Amino acid sequence: MADLTRHELSSLLLSALRQEGMGVRDLFEGRQEPLSWFFRALAYDQSELDILESGALDTLHAPSALVELVVDEMALALANIGVEGLETYLAQPDPGILGQDRIELDAEVMLGFVHVDVAPPALWLDERQSDPDRNEALASRLTQVAQDVGTGSDTVEVHIEGALDPEGGWNDPRDNVRPAGVAVHFSFDIPLAGTGERELATVFERGAAVAAEAVEGIRTVFRGDGSQS
Repeated sequence: MADLTRHELSSLLLSALRQEGMGVRDLFEGRQEPLSWFFRALAYDQSELDILESGALDTLHAPSALVELVVDEMALALANIGVEGLETYLAQPDPGILGQDRIELDAEVMLGFVHVDVAPPALWLDERQSDPDRNEALASRLTQVAQDVGTGSDTVEVHIEGALDPEGGWNDPRDNVRPAGVAVHFSFDIPLAGTGERELATVFERGAAVAAEAVEGIRTVFRGDGSQS
């Protein structure tokens, strides 16, 4: 690891998104825990984002990818200084107590994670009518998209939240439920051991490729469903 900083990590991620034709509209970062830092980017198809920024559209009704990089700052520091650097902070271990005279990092420790959540615009969901069969078909097609594009990710999930439509009554909610929140989630692990700048770039490239493919997959699903405006 070549002494990477948080800024350099986020730059690598943005570069990977650009290479996949994804444009970024919103960037924000923050802290979840004392040692957990995150960077998030809301990405769209660059050609659609160009149309929005040209002033031709007021609102972009297109699928988007929320890409989040979560970094364990302790692990990042260890990746930069190495075991030898860590040992300079410690008292000399007693081999009789520890059973060894050298520290080793746990292979299961993660430097961080890349999470990708791809979702349709709210308008496409608002325009849908309550129909159990169509809802089931939508879930099936989204699952297929997730399986097709997420083969290289460590976690693949489909999230669908339902809303009740008041029209027609509330007695039988099965007939009045429509998807109000839809997202396809992918996660990529970044191990501490053996991860350098090249390995990081590979993880980011995988995440960006999945984001771009899932955006197009969701667009295809809703176009076939007749909900896309």
